[in-house]
Amino acid sequence: MKHFFRYLYDCRYLWIYFLICGGLFAVIFALYDIRMEVVWYPLLLCTVIGALFVILGFRRQNQRHREMRQIDPDSGAFPEVLDVLPKPGTQTEADYQELLSRIGQSVREERRVREEERREMDDYYAVWVHQIKAPIAVMKVMLQQSDTQENRELASELFRIEQYADMALSYIRLGAGATDLVIQEYALDGIIRKAVRKYAGQFIRRKLRLVYEGTDQWVLTDAKWLSLMIEQLLSNAVKYTAEGTVTIKVDDRKQLWVTDTGIGISPEDLPRIFEKGYTGYNGRSDRKSTGIGLYLCRKAADKLGHKITVQSEPGKGSSFIIDLESYPFQAE
Repeated sequence: MKHFFRYLYDCRYLWIYFLICGGLFAVIFALYDIRMEVVWYPLLLCTVIGALFVILGFRRQNQRHREMRQIDPDSGAFPEVLDVLPKPGTQTEADYQELLSRIGQSVREERRVREEERREMDDYYAVWVHQIKAPIAVMKVMLQQSDTQENRELASELFRIEQYADMALSYIRLGAGATDLVIQEYALDGIIRKAVRKYAGQFIRRKLRLVYEGTDQWVLTDAKWLSLMIEQLLSNAVKYTAEGTVTIKVDDRKQLWVTDTGIGISPEDLPRIFEKGYTGYNGRSDRKSTGIGLYLCRKAADKLGHKITVQSEPGKGSSFIIDLESYPFQAE
């Protein structure tokens, strides 16, 4: 009914015109001393015919209203929505659609320029990351020539620099839609052991005990992005565990657990630790956290169809769980 009354309101000028015409006929007939029945009868006929036209017009407008309501603006970008608009019924509607079409062309052009700028920026950072790895590799070789405490400390910091460079490249690739996914069955043990070997020096330097007994599970995933997730969890475990143990295990439900005996995460921080840029209490006190690592883990998990959750108790440690059982993919 609200839509019907709105339609009647839109036709208000026609009603005013009808009333004015009826009033003029009544005044003129009265001046010529013509019986008023001559006025009421044609007015009644005009009213009935007008009501039929109103009903037909309302049905037509209501149909167009439903067509407009069925257009889902979230199904595509603004320019694509213009392509499914109903045919204009009036010149005003045609003018509005023409205006929207011109706006759509402007949006397309702006989007094209923005996408081109983003690709150029992504290419620049990708090249920068690959170029920065060359001097990092040279410095690694130079530091290995002499096994001193100072060189070991420098090698550790150099390892962190390399990790930050890899993190930047991963951030760019995830933002670009992660089009390099290779989804197939992988032996989970090989992926885990590769990540463990990469961080072995950090565990030795921090004198932390690593517990991993191996697994024979196979998972449907992308090895590179799953490795990124595991490496980031190991990085956090090393960073926030002063002493104790880091344990990696895989249960029968294909849930990968990375558990540490570190400082833990405060309850108020748990709901937000996967948000971009959120460092929480530990990050603010440590002053070295970027708030990007766990965000990348969540983004990678979403791309792969996995789930990542966390359990933690302040002062006793944290457990990050990657659920590898559910995924929306099929193996190649």
